[in-house]
Amino acid sequence: MRVPKNFDGVEPTGKPIGRLLNKILNDIGKQAGQQGQEILRAWGPLLGPKFENLTEAVSMQDGVLTVKVKSSTLYSLLCQHEKPRLLARLREMFPRATIRDIVFRIG
Repeated sequence: MRVPKNFDGVEPTGKPIGRLLNKILNDIGKQAGQQGQEILRAWGPLLGPKFENLTEAVSMQDGVLTVKVKSSTLYSLLCQHEKPRLLARLREMFPRATIRDIVFRIG
């Protein structure tokens, strides 16, 4: 068994796990929420002025970005042709965020 240096045998040397865990989880939650909001704000400029007004980034949850699209034609274009490029670009812009997928919804 390993004994910490300068241990006098009276007080525990560690911190309660509950105190540490709460702080760590709060920090992670704040970071994830901030990054999600940044990703939502970055969607329009990423798409460009031509399509920015035709789409709206709605939510970022569990690594999935949900985007509302105004027309079925644009929906098809984004799903079939642009999705891999957009995913790669988002991952490049936000390397610390976990971006698993983009889901497009007509609405």
